[in-house]
Amino acid sequence: MGGFNFGLPEALTQTAKDIDGLFGMIFWITLCVFVLVEGLLAIFLIRYRRKHPDKQGYAIHGSTKAEVIWTLIPAVILVFIGVWSSGMVYTIQTPPSDVYEIKVTGMKWSWEFEYPNGAKSYGELHIPNDRNVMFKITSKDVIHSFWVPEFRMKQDAVPGRVTSYTVNVKDIAQAGSEYKERIICAEYCGNNHSKMLANLFIDDGKKFDSWVETEKTRKKTDAAYVIQANGCTSCHTIDGGKSAGPTWKGLYDSDRKLANGQSVKADDAYIKESITNPNAKVAEGFQPMMPTFQLDEESLNNVVQYIKTLK
Repeated sequence: MGGFNFGLPEALTQTAKDIDGLFGMIFWITLCVFVLVEGLLAIFLIRYRRKHPDKQGYAIHGSTKAEVIWTLIPAVILVFIGVWSSGMVYTIQTPPSDVYEIKVTGMKWSWEFEYPNGAKSYGELHIPNDRNVMFKITSKDVIHSFWVPEFRMKQDAVPGRVTSYTVNVKDIAQAGSEYKERIICAEYCGNNHSKMLANLFIDDGKKFDSWVETEKTRKKTDAAYVIQANGCTSCHTIDGGKSAGPTWKGLYDSDRKLANGQSVKADDAYIKESITNPNAKVAEGFQPMMPTFQLDEESLNNVVQYIKTLK
């Protein structure tokens, strides 16, 4: 309140500003009550302290007037806060009729964003600054939580269930703004939970519409898209950590012992075969549980090149 935001992230929606206002009001009321109570406590301790070991204190039997006052004042404050916050909750839970829906799907450990025309993006969310945007949120595997601190709201992503909330950044967020790794999973979901991040882009309406159409027809063979679209990191880590499948760190050109006792060099051919026919050569210590992925040659080459960098 009064321009002081308590070190909170930038508020990108009017709802975020309203939540900050409620937080500020509660903070200042709480601070005033704390200072008053602690101040009176200090005054009474000093003024009415026992000044002689043989002197007895006064027997106080209470004051009905004082008790009514210190009961009514907090009650009125709590009712005021309750009415204000209830109106805010109602506004949040009542979306406008004209919304642009974006489907948000959480998976270990990335975010998938699907737009109404069928375009999909991974690791980056684009929203227009000229319309209401509703996020329809779900999960492919375990419970995640879709959180953008700048929106001041988070919503659980639950398998088999769709939750939602609406934002509008019009007149607040500047078109062309980028917020790196500000889409966060706020529910612990496994080893790479802390890396389940995505970037947020605020586009003006025309640029957004153009981007969505381009994204729908773009040839998506880059390693980042292929890996996230197929959920590779849900079973394979990139930092040497343990998971359901072998880690990719240090994989390329290493000698791999197989479940059948043989050994093989992890070259281009081995990695490609492990993707397109994973049960042909199962690594020792792992179960033959990986599904088959049919990728074109360009996608396979890009994934191999990415794995080469994980030394």
